[in-house]
Amino acid sequence: MKIEYKVRPVTRYVVTKYENDCEGSASSGCLGEYDNGQLAYEVAYALARAEHQRLGFPPGDMRIIYPAIPEGVTIEPKASSLG
Repeated sequence: MKIEYKVRPVTRYVVTKYENDCEGSASSGCLGEYDNGQLAYEVAYALARAEHQRLGFPPGDMRIIYPAIPEGVTIEPKASSLG
């Protein structure tokens, strides 16, 4: 009989949100954990965009900071549903 134990690296992508206000209070939280970097990026981007629109900030307003594409992750363009 042979029994083998190994340690293997696992890469996960965590979507987080950090928020602070003008009065100095701040909060942060985990919004989800994903095996796929592209999916995590798309979720984080969609959350940032929805909040940007909900708050009515103008385009380019730096009060909402969109996520960076994780290192080593390639974002594939979505196929258009328009035909």
